Amino acid sequence: MMKILLIISIILLISCDSSKPVGSDGVNELTNLEFIIDDEKEVTSTALIVKGSVQNTGTINVSSPWYIEGMFYSDINFTTILGGASERINVPLEPGVAYNWTLSFS
Repeated sequence: MMKILLIISIILLISCDSSKPVGSDGVNELTNLEFIIDDEKEVTSTALIVKGSVQNTGTINVSSPWYIEGMFYSDINFTTILGGASERINVPLEPGVAYNWTLSFS
């Protein structure tokens, strides 16, 4: 079975343009966030799916909208990118609060 790896970064786009590609320049990465990626990844006949949560460990609200994005790689060496996915979150994330997310690449 193909190994699935996912690098997650959370970003706040400077504009509301959600058409920017995953990994694009011109974004601010947010700090004081703790990511947990579920151990079990899903592989279906049409998609690779990963789930997890992010918690705001800082003292400042994350204003909406904000984005979670990830890149899907074919192996542990990170030499072949299969593609990317992102999720737009339309609620703020207060300090101490967690948000459950799902990314799917098909």
